[in-house]
Amino acid sequence: MTSRERVRMAVNHQEADRVPMDLWGSDSRLNTNFYLRLKETLGEQDQLGERIRPGSTSEYEDYTLSDRIGSDFRHINIGKPDGFKSYQDEKGNTIDEWGVGRKLIGKHPSLTYHPLANATIEDLETYPWPKMIDEGRIRGLEQRAKDWYEKTDFAITATSATSGTIFELCQYLRGIEQFLVDLYVEPEFAAALIEKVTDLLIELNVYYVKAVAPYIEWIEFTSDFGTQNAPFISPDCFEEFFLKPHQRLFSAVKAAAPNVKIFLHSCGSVRKLIPLFIQSGVEILSALQPLAAGMDSYELKAEYGDRLVFHGGVDAQEAIPGTLEELREECRKRIEAFGPGGGYIFSPSNHFQNDVPVENFFKMYEFGREFGVYHR
Repeated sequence: MTSRERVRMAVNHQEADRVPMDLWGSDSRLNTNFYLRLKETLGEQDQLGERIRPGSTSEYEDYTLSDRIGSDFRHINIGKPDGFKSYQDEKGNTIDEWGVGRKLIGKHPSLTYHPLANATIEDLETYPWPKMIDEGRIRGLEQRAKDWYEKTDFAITATSATSGTIFELCQYLRGIEQFLVDLYVEPEFAAALIEKVTDLLIELNVYYVKAVAPYIEWIEFTSDFGTQNAPFISPDCFEEFFLKPHQRLFSAVKAAAPNVKIFLHSCGSVRKLIPLFIQSGVEILSALQPLAAGMDSYELKAEYGDRLVFHGGVDAQEAIPGTLEELREECRKRIEAFGPGGGYIFSPSNHFQNDVPVENFFKMYEFGREFGVYHR
C-alpha cells in the first residue's frame, strides 16, 4: 500500500495496513536547536534541510529525516510576498508583514510589539494591511505539488498560510492580554478586528488552496485555543465571536477546493470547544495534548471519532523527552486509543523540543510502526 492510499483511507475513517505517520507540516516540526543538535549527532551538520521559516522556533524542513523515519507525507509551504521583506525597527524588533514585532529572548523568538495595541475601530480602516494576492506567495507551489503527486506516492498537504489563524492573529496584532480583554470590555472593537482579519484570511487561503488543490489532502490552520487547564475562552465566547468567522473561512476554502479537508491545530485543553470546531467545519483536529485537562484520548475517540480525524497525540511534554520505556508505552496507548476504525495520523502533540534525546526522535516513529499495524 502506498503512503497516499494509506492516508486517504485514514482520513476517510478506514483501517489501512497501518496507521499513517507524519513529520513537519504546521505542528510536527523540530525546534531549531534540537534539529541542529540532531544533525550534528548524525555528523550531518553541513547537510541541513531547507530553511523555510527564518526567525521562527522551527526553521528547517528536512525530508531526509522524513524518509528515515518513514513519514507518509510531503508538505507544501506558502511563499513570501514579493512586495515585502521583514525588517528590524529601532528597538530591535523584527517586523513582519502584518506589522507584528518579535525579538529573540534567550533562544526563543517572542512577541514584543503589537501594532494595534492602542487602535480604535476607525484605525482599522487606515491600517496598512498586507497584500494577500501576491505572486511570490504561490510561485512554484503548483509545480512542486504536481511533481510530488506524479513522481512520488506520498500524501501531500498544504501547511498553514499564516502563523496563527483568526484568534491568534488578532492576539498578535492587538496583544494577547488586550485582545482577550477586548472580547468582554470592547466587544465592538474585537468583532471589527475579527471581521477584518477573517476577510484577509479568506482572500489569502482561497488564493493559496486554488494553486495546489488537485494534489493535496488537506489544508492546515493553526490557532491555540487552549491552555494546559482550560480553553482561553468559554464556548459561549467562541460561539459569539468566532463560530461564524471560522464558518466563513472554512466554507470559502471548501467552495474553492471541495476535495480538500480542513485541518485545525489547536494546542491545550480544547475539549469544551470541539463541538464548535466541528460546527465551524473542522474535519481533522490536532494536536491532542494528552496531559492537558479533559483531553483523554480514549474519550475523545469515543465521543468524536465518527466526526473527526485525529492527528498527533503523542505526549511531547513528558513522554517524548522521557525514557524509552515511557515513550514506547505512550506510543502504544495513543494508537490503541485513536487507531481503531482508522481516522488517526500518528505524530507528536507538539514540536520536538530541545530537551528530547536524539534517540527518542527515531524511536518514537519506530514504536509507531510497531504498534500501528492493523491486523485484519
